[in-house]
Amino acid sequence: MKDWLYQINVWIHILAASVWVGGLIYTAAVAVPFALTHDPQEQQRILRGLAHRFRPIGWSAIVVLFITGLRNLTLRISPISIGQILKGDVFDRTKVEPLIAVWLPWKLLLVVTMIALMLYHDVTSIRAAKKFEGSLDSAPGHSPGTTAAAIATLIAIAILYVSVRLVRG
Repeated sequence: MKDWLYQINVWIHILAASVWVGGLIYTAAVAVPFALTHDPQEQQRILRGLAHRFRPIGWSAIVVLFITGLRNLTLRISPISIGQILKGDVFDRTKVEPLIAVWLPWKLLLVVTMIALMLYHDVTSIRAAKKFEGSLDSAPGHSPGTTAAAIATLIAIAILYVSVRLVRG
């Protein structure tokens, strides 16, 4: 039974990662370049509309990733308890598998950085959109929030690599 739960949990984790990373890549590779072919007012309408639809999906995927990620650690063949996680044992090679002790800290660091960058992006984007609504001449262009989102997208791809290393070495 435990193996079946683990397999389902891993599948949900991968599905949520696909939604999150796929959404980021789609935005960077398709939505933004498409929007940039339009006038500034239309660009903002397109990007705000897409962001309005994707934001709850993306952040829901992050919540699912957090929950299933913790559950993956506790359901694996050599399980790790929540207590070990809270005590920091997951970073000690003498207390957990070496792959966990080496790659989990990298994954957590990248995840926290990515989330911080995306929060920054969302806050600055929402503020810029509110300013734009007041004046058609003040359409936001390239901003630090946009750069943060681009970096977060690259970090999300790095998280996929670290995730594979975490389970496969």
